[in-house]
Amino acid sequence: MTQLSEIRYPRGVNSANNPIWMDGLRVLLGLFLLIKGILFLEHTTDVFRIFGAEQDIVSAGKAHFLTSMVHIVGGLMIMFGMLTRLALLCQIPILLGALLIVNPQRGVNFGNTELILSLIVTGLIVFFMIVGPGRYSVDNKILRPKPNTEEE
Repeated sequence: MTQLSEIRYPRGVNSANNPIWMDGLRVLLGLFLLIKGILFLEHTTDVFRIFGAEQDIVSAGKAHFLTSMVHIVGGLMIMFGMLTRLALLCQIPILLGALLIVNPQRGVNFGNTELILSLIVTGLIVFFMIVGPGRYSVDNKILRPKPNTEEE
């Protein structure tokens, strides 16, 4: 009869064994979202034009600020790999809005680089939701419990 303490779990099943290039890609994704959030704050007239057609100015300003903050804070969290899946999950509604509402207004064609960029970023977000934050992340270094390697 085996005791629960004697059960051995296979090592290497978590995201800590992802290749290093995945960490670099995660950092670039977080940096891109951070820059996109800062640029979103700078282009307030475009945002009010897009949101203002269907909403009043007060709620358009709140949506603009909320979208920017989610991109900035989420981008930083993704860069450092801190609560990565939560940060990625918070990005999904914004990117779905970009894919379904904002970008089709500009036309669905290969000349619409914003649409292609939104598709790539959405794909990367889904990818990192599945594979995890990686080896060089706060999630892996601090938040993940270390396996007990002590032999009896």
